[in-house]
Amino acid sequence: MWLATYRIQLHKGFPLSDAEKILPYLRDLGISHIYLSPCLQAAPGSMHGYDVADPTQINEELGGEEAWAKFQRSVKEAGLGVLLDIVPNHMTTHTANPWWSDVLAHGPFSEHARTFDLFPFAIADRWEIAICTLGEPYGRALEQGHLTIDLTSGLPRLRYFDQTWPLSPVSWRPLLGSAAPDLAFALSDLDKLRALSHPEPEQIHRYRELTAQVAESTRALLGDPAAREKIERAARDLVAQPGELHLILDQQFYRLAWWKLEGEIVNYRRFFNIGTLLGVRAESARVFEAIHARIVKMIAAGELDGLRVDHPDGLRNPREYFEHLRKLLPDGRIYAEKILDSEETLPDDWPVDGTVGYEFLSNVNRLWMDEEKADALTSVYADFTGHPINYSALVREKKLAIIDAHFVADLERLSAVAVNIAQRRWTTHDLSRAQLQRAIALLIVSLPVYRTYLTPDNRPVSAADDKIITDAIAAARAQSNSAGSSPISIEQPVFDFLDALLTNELAGPMEEDFIARWQQLAPAVMAKGAEDTTFYCYDRLVSCNEVGSNPALLGIAPSKFHQFCAHLQSRWPNNLLPTSTHDNKRSEDVRTRIDVLTEIPEKWNAALQRWSALNQPAWKGREPDRHAEYLLYQTLIGAWPISTGRAWAYLLKACREAKIRTSWHEPNTGYEDGLREFTEAILANEKFVSDLEAFVEPLILPGRINSLAQTLIKLTAPGTPDFYQGSELWDLSLVDPDNRRPVDFDLRRQLLAECDGIPADWESGRPKLWLINRVLQIRRSHAASFEGAHQPLSAKGARLSHLMAYQRGDDVLVALPRFTLTLGGDWGDTVIALPPGSWKNIFTETPHTGEISPAVLFGEFPMALLVRESLNSKSGLLFPKNSNSSSTPPRCRWRVTTPAGGACKRTQARVRDINSASTAAARFPIRVRPGSPRDCTRHPSSSTIPPLRGRTTRSWPGRFPRP
Repeated sequence: MWLATYRIQLHKGFPLSDAEKILPYLRDLGISHIYLSPCLQAAPGSMHGYDVADPTQINEELGGEEAWAKFQRSVKEAGLGVLLDIVPNHMTTHTANPWWSDVLAHGPFSEHARTFDLFPFAIADRWEIAICTLGEPYGRALEQGHLTIDLTSGLPRLRYFDQTWPLSPVSWRPLLGSAAPDLAFALSDLDKLRALSHPEPEQIHRYRELTAQVAESTRALLGDPAAREKIERAARDLVAQPGELHLILDQQFYRLAWWKLEGEIVNYRRFFNIGTLLGVRAESARVFEAIHARIVKMIAAGELDGLRVDHPDGLRNPREYFEHLRKLLPDGRIYAEKILDSEETLPDDWPVDGTVGYEFLSNVNRLWMDEEKADALTSVYADFTGHPINYSALVREKKLAIIDAHFVADLERLSAVAVNIAQRRWTTHDLSRAQLQRAIALLIVSLPVYRTYLTPDNRPVSAADDKIITDAIAAARAQSNSAGSSPISIEQPVFDFLDALLTNELAGPMEEDFIARWQQLAPAVMAKGAEDTTFYCYDRLVSCNEVGSNPALLGIAPSKFHQFCAHLQSRWPNNLLPTSTHDNKRSEDVRTRIDVLTEIPEKWNAALQRWSALNQPAWKGREPDRHAEYLLYQTLIGAWPISTGRAWAYLLKACREAKIRTSWHEPNTGYEDGLREFTEAILANEKFVSDLEAFVEPLILPGRINSLAQTLIKLTAPGTPDFYQGSELWDLSLVDPDNRRPVDFDLRRQLLAECDGIPADWESGRPKLWLINRVLQIRRSHAASFEGAHQPLSAKGARLSHLMAYQRGDDVLVALPRFTLTLGGDWGDTVIALPPGSWKNIFTETPHTGEISPAVLFGEFPMALLVRESLNSKSGLLFPKNSNSSSTPPRCRWRVTTPAGGACKRTQARVRDINSASTAAARFPIRVRPGSPRDCTRHPSSSTIPPLRGRTTRSWPGRFPRP
């Protein structure tokens, strides 16, 4: 039974042996499946596993095959299952990748020349791959002696600082010289074969025989001290003569180049624009079999219950790939790591169980944003930063900039194919090459989704894809006509041709190749232009700027969220439901606190004005960067308490990603130094820190209630709840690497062991852990209800916008609050109409019937999960077990008051830096002041609640805070 998944990030600091140790804890928490990051052999030191080096074996840094076998035994003993993340789209170019090293050494003669997505004839009229990794121009690297010949591996390699590449045996003649006279004929024959761009099988066979002979002899020579000394002297002499060394490098099957040229000359498909991640041709049956070899063994051994497929949008034909994968795993689950637009749905013909749930994360996050305050918040952002507020236009601008900076070579290859197609038809023979190239760029820029899914058998194309393409063509046409958007005028026949080409009106191998390549390029541009650029430029409310989200969409009506859940239930009932992931820009608890700003835009604006005036001296005469300042303040609010080091590391990454005044490719050190000094200065300013804490303090409890509420939704909505490591307690993490810090599982074990009843200790995060554990028990015991329909629950009154309530199946009801800061605990005449019968709140064990006020339902804990108790067999109606009325709210055990002097001792303690599961203390404490929502006085209770497993009769610390 799939109850919930728990994502673990494996790396050398947290190998399989450490994952094995937490299995009993996950079982006790209620998790059914441990969800592993990629575990196949990756580049040395990889912290994520997506840079696969060898897909045929378990990563040695994780413990290798022995650790995997031991881990599997422990998984079975714990009664858990395994969901594994796999990477079929790309591999690393690191020297640890033997397949890639073989391609670089032997070019078209390599058995893996067709494993990777290469375009080897784009640079010269011969087989050659561009390796743009030099930190300086090639000529300068030669001249400075930075390129050397390394013999330590037993065969000659080229070295550039800590990077090495194989030298082809074809080029060894000047190096071996008189030390190897017996190899003269073999080397001469290899030199002739090198000139072949398309060798025949017998020529490939002959080449491999010769290279094996030359390699064996060279190893023997390097093993002889006298011969080795001659070869080493020859290597030094070559390095000392740049022209001679260049002649050797010119014989290679690759061309070294300056990293700045990558976007212009790279001739292999990359993962996005990352030159160290190389596209794999998973559409080839031979390649598919090779890259899934170890996965097949895992499936055959019954070691996997499911697979998470990373970045299927990069594949040539995702549907076909999933069809092949489904044959390997007919009874397990398959999840696609797919980002959907707000109105987009997963293709119905994919044989998968759903997505990894970015769309769920986006929608559930928006529930805590007051959409009625969107205009006010937009005004605050625009007035303070002066930045554009048209998100769609900004995305188009950034996507076009990304194409021009990082995908020039990809666009030129795609345009060349389009020109060849056009020139084969008399009706399009004279279309302009320049116009076609720019039109293709504008079309990619105008595409509202990551990609379409056209294949040769899609004739006619689906209605969804046809609309996307038609709208994108129209938008590209409009953009080409707008002033200053295009350096050249594009004639209408160009767009007509692309429209016909992309809707499968034109058939043929080249047409199919164009469509496939276009569909692989579009998601890379979208990812880099939107997610990795615009998301850091458009900062109106940064909790909106999450993977799979649209920052322009602020808030969502409960009715629309219910429609989304109904769609999941009817079409993707096994979809993953995350609220935090390893790809997050910020964790769920950071987002849910920042969301509270939508309730108080006026106070937020006042704070901004106050803080910018107070911190003006910290700019030290420099021109203030209001965009970075606005982002920093939101970050501090969401992640407070946070150390200066963590805050600066995040801000530096964010500003480089935004590419406004600095970037990863062109760091502006002067600007960055000024921004760092500003960050350090304001966080050392006690007056600012005190004001910040005073502003943050009233947001903490509402933010935590938001977090608990969305966790409850995740646990009860249609689909499979998914938890990211450490997020079962309050976790105030930012974007990676911040969200990959060590997790204190010993603390979590201890807190879970003590979770006997409603926790009073909110600072530790225990309420979240307790809620997760409690609801997962109900998911197990009421499995049939969680497979049933998701239906909104009837309610009436003046505070309906503050209430979310729904029913799962016949026996489970969920109710929770929204916008608790502005609600202030005043539910007025609002009541929820429970279905007939008796319902027990599993958090308080209290029975309820009929109409009930949220004030009653949330009296002890700020949300409720109710299960059906009994049935009248005569009437077929439910009835209560007792006649206790539920119309009178019980007195809160912890009531918010404003005592005359000081806060109670419980809230006077210094707050731990719970942002990090392993951090001992925060740099700056949250100070509790008299009159704050966290001041509390204990009151005796007038009611008795049936105990839950001997729980103590304490409840959440106070009612909803008033604004």
